[in-house]
Amino acid sequence: MSNPYDNRILKNASILGPTLKFKGELSANEDLLIQGQVEGSITHTSTLTIGEEGKLKANVKAEFITVEGKVSGDLTGSKSVVIKDTANVTGNIFSPTVTLREGSTFNGQIDMTGKVQSKADEKPSAEKSDEAPRSKKSESEDKKPSADKKRSANAA
Repeated sequence: MSNPYDNRILKNASILGPTLKFKGELSANEDLLIQGQVEGSITHTSTLTIGEEGKLKANVKAEFITVEGKVSGDLTGSKSVVIKDTANVTGNIFSPTVTLREGSTFNGQIDMTGKVQSKADEKPSAEKSDEAPRSKKSESEDKKPSADKKRSANAA
């Protein structure tokens, strides 16, 4: 079965050519093909393709990500990440759909659950605790020593 996201056609895509070198934060809302070099971070709301000549040292977030070139950094695809046979990826992949083509080079971890990335995106809150919420009944039981607790304490 083929991946339905694998053959997305880049209509009217912006292209960063092979002679372009970019450092910093790149964001876009249109399809983008990168053939040049990018260092920094990329936040994208549509289809992002790193072409065969593309070289990234960046963490990438986009809806659809296709890699044909070289990427060093984490890839977060809200819909899909496809690593083609010409690709070389060093970093982690976070996406509900991941395709690694035969011949591609990949070194990292893949998370298709969404749990790790969503936890990383959360900001810690003083209100949150590691304990499960208790019912009022269990709180009042903790204040009164029960016979079972006394027995277990005596048995120990």
